[in-house]
Amino acid sequence: MAFEIIIILSLIQGITEFLPISSSAHLIIIPEFFLNIDSSRGFDVSLHFGSLLAVIYYLKNDLMKIISDTIYFKKDDKGFIILKNLIISTVPVIIVGFLVHINNFDIIRSLEVIGWTTLIFGILLGIADRNLKVIKYFKSLNLKDALVIGIAQTLAIIPGTSRSGIVITTGLFMGLSRFDASKYSLLLSIPVIIAATTLESINLFIEKGFFFNNEMILGIILSFCAALITIRLFMNWINKASLKIFVTYRVILGILILVYAYI
Repeated sequence: MAFEIIIILSLIQGITEFLPISSSAHLIIIPEFFLNIDSSRGFDVSLHFGSLLAVIYYLKNDLMKIISDTIYFKKDDKGFIILKNLIISTVPVIIVGFLVHINNFDIIRSLEVIGWTTLIFGILLGIADRNLKVIKYFKSLNLKDALVIGIAQTLAIIPGTSRSGIVITTGLFMGLSRFDASKYSLLLSIPVIIAATTLESINLFIEKGFFFNNEMILGIILSFCAALITIRLFMNWINKASLKIFVTYRVILGILILVYAYI
């Protein structure tokens, strides 16, 4: 794989993974428009692993609190409550993701589907952001709230929906602030990415044996750097501004994809 392609794909993954604009959609449509850009499944795994390391590093203090409260079984403390919610929110997407994986639903990767999901869920994000009413914090979510977010997150199996986008949208409709909805989305990305990359790595190992190479190492480093910078900038931005810029981007991108797909 050419060096410039490694850089492009790493930046796309690192920048889009945690923004409400769908990394999977971008990793599909970029090769569609630029046919000389392609990547292997193993390289895709390395990009997601780099993003995973970035979000773990960014949330290291929160994760230490969760681990500490769990080890000492402080069931009434925030860390343990967050852990329970994360587990409940993760179960639905693991079940649905596994079913999609074994049935190989290629139709959900079509440009038409990506265009519609990018547009529709972008509009929903805009509605949720415009009608924001903060009435709760993510640290005080109950199990019912966590389950609703988890069920909504299963829609992110469809490229263009955006896992972070649908979690943030659902959180805003529930009454979370933009920052808290985004923070929960980041925390929730950890078990989801771990589950997805583990499953794909096992499949690749069964098919090809050991598949690690220098391209993957470079992909991990570049996606880590891009993701960490993006997370920090996004969380600083969302604490002060609205999501309008991402809504506008999604609507324009969705329309362009649909025009390209149908004409």
